Amino acid sequence: MRASSARRGVLAIAVGLLVFSAAACGGTSSPPTPSATPSSTPLTSPSASPTTEQLKPVLQGLLDRDGPPPASFASLLGGYVVNVHWSDLQLTPGGPITPANAIDQAITQVRHLNSEDHTSLGLKLRIFAGIWAPDWAKNLGGPPILVTDPVSGGGGTIGRFWTPAFGNAYSEFEAELAAKYDNVPEIREVTISRCTTVFAEPFIRDIADPATVSALLAAGYSFSADQTCQEQEVTAHLVWRHTHSDLSFNPYQMINADGSTATNEPFTQSMMMFCRQTLGPACVLENNSLKSAAGRTFTIMYSAMQALGAPISFQTAVTARVGNLSDAIAYAISLGANSVELPGGFQSEGPSAFAQVAGQLRANPTA
Repeated sequence: MRASSARRGVLAIAVGLLVFSAAACGGTSSPPTPSATPSSTPLTSPSASPTTEQLKPVLQGLLDRDGPPPASFASLLGGYVVNVHWSDLQLTPGGPITPANAIDQAITQVRHLNSEDHTSLGLKLRIFAGIWAPDWAKNLGGPPILVTDPVSGGGGTIGRFWTPAFGNAYSEFEAELAAKYDNVPEIREVTISRCTTVFAEPFIRDIADPATVSALLAAGYSFSADQTCQEQEVTAHLVWRHTHSDLSFNPYQMINADGSTATNEPFTQSMMMFCRQTLGPACVLENNSLKSAAGRTFTIMYSAMQALGAPISFQTAVTARVGNLSDAIAYAISLGANSVELPGGFQSEGPSAFAQVAGQLRANPTA
């Protein structure tokens, strides 16, 4: 996507995929047709997306999802993930970023590693909202809502992420983060996470847990409000002028007003296009569920990501669910991925097991 004509071409392909998947995807009810037009734009956001020349390099190669890698992997990996909670970063409404936090510590740490090992590791900030939002944000507009992830059984309470009050709080938080970290060269990517529940994945609504569905609807949740939330969480990241923003996609889990649920993958594709139209080359298309054998709906979604092109990032599923790790990474490479976050325990295979695929990821185009 180096020229405007190329961008129009991939968007045309993605629109075609959108039509195809709308006909192909099933669900318990027919999802409404989503709009890629933003409902509203936070007043704190700039009006134009950053250009490629303004952006720091996107992360390339293999990444450690759990922090700094062991010394034997330092020269092999492209960077690592800093996992941090909103509740630990902003203690008061509209307040400053907490000093000496996990991000500050990671910056010091990665600079030491790069100096000692003569590497150029970069950082991805995975900032969790959802159940990890501060209590003051969870109580905006009403008491916190109990949610449960039906896969892991984990959960907690969340705020009304779809409301304007919560949205303004998130936008102010992102502005504070960007003011402090956007010019830090080691910080290459930051996740978009306003509209989330348990994990930093905005398109998951835990629809297999009936109690969660009921609790969300009782608190005023609706698809229309969620669509606005999804759009506004993207525009909130326009404050990052030099850092890529990663949006983690899944086939959207839709909750209808009557409590029925559906998989609305076409909405996911519309948000891919919205992210690219809004943030331009700063938008990294991400998925955190990569397996060696993807299901049909995921395959359709991955094809849409591939059609829109780089930058693309993946996190593999956990070791127990990823299947064959080598095949999963090879699949990501074939889709044009620039980076892949490895599952916990990958170090047991030794650096040599990953040398070839690390190089192949770095060889994929970044734009």
